[in-house]
Amino acid sequence: MHPLMETPIVTLTTDWGSRGFFAGMVKGALCSMIPGVRIVDIDHNIEPFNKISATFVVRHACTGFPAGTVHIIDVDSNLTPDTPFVAIRSRGQYYICCDNGIPVAALDDTIEEAVELSVEHGGIYNFAAYNIFSQAAAAILEGASLAELGPHRQQMTQLIQSRYVKIGDSYRIFVHYIDTYGNIYLGMTYQEFEQLRQGRPFVLQVRDKYMSEITGSYLPPAGDTDPRRRLRLTVSSTGLLELAYSEGSFHQLVSGLKAGESVMLTFR
Repeated sequence: MHPLMETPIVTLTTDWGSRGFFAGMVKGALCSMIPGVRIVDIDHNIEPFNKISATFVVRHACTGFPAGTVHIIDVDSNLTPDTPFVAIRSRGQYYICCDNGIPVAALDDTIEEAVELSVEHGGIYNFAAYNIFSQAAAAILEGASLAELGPHRQQMTQLIQSRYVKIGDSYRIFVHYIDTYGNIYLGMTYQEFEQLRQGRPFVLQVRDKYMSEITGSYLPPAGDTDPRRRLRLTVSSTGLLELAYSEGSFHQLVSGLKAGESVMLTFR
């Protein structure tokens, strides 16, 4: 166990969904191997195989845990020669996952050490979190060094993940995450928005929806009956621009918009 931790912590970030036996299998294995473990469910409802959404969750939800925490990330975990299973140390925490681009995109330049997890050649690894990741978590919390788990990972996989790109006087901003309320998180921070805006008017187009003001609340002013004001461009707790609908789900209003797709911001 990490010397600063009284209770071992393992978190789970997956695309398993809230139904089925997957979480139970992995939690049972962790509890059997790690006495007194505290298991924290970060998110099991990431859109299947959506590495962009997974990156967003890991970056904003996992990095604040105490040193010694082990994070299991099982999203699009397919073992190939180019995408091995890895264990990573970053800011004193550990991440066990597939090197499919998520680690580098989520942790940026904070990766201190990375190793390829040693696996038996020809084995069946259709459920990586159960077959491989949980055992690696137990080994780390028992005091194993990363070097004991496998060889050094020389080159980590890069995930091409655009936040926004300039097109003339406009910016194409990419969607990074959609939460359970249907709020949409964009790949531009409020600080970046204001630096680019320089006091100019703007229009943000999301499919057939348009917004021309940024607000500090999910709700329109009391007594305001203009239906256009129900569409809210605001700032999320992550600092990113966020799209919300005061009477429900913004995502449902623009059905089909997914993480990785884009909206258009134009300054006038």
